[in-house]
Amino acid sequence: MTFNLSIVAPSGKIFEDKVNSIAVIGTEGAFEVYGNHTPIISALKSGLIRVRRGEIKTAFKITSGILEVDLEHNVTLLADQATAM
Repeated sequence: MTFNLSIVAPSGKIFEDKVNSIAVIGTEGAFEVYGNHTPIISALKSGLIRVRRGEIKTAFKITSGILEVDLEHNVTLLADQATAM
């Protein structure tokens, strides 16, 4: 199952697409988000974000940020800085 993911930094939108999963490092530990994930808001630590779209894997490096899974299971990641790897 896929969900909409948007990664946004102060410079603008870095990524937007339907994805299968995103792996992040929260301030309380690492976790992954899949389709139909429970709504959540989490602060993120500096590190790599791994995004999977089918067989395509993409990584981004962030300095810190906030991840939100909303009631419609859309995911928004607001990063202080983000770069594609």
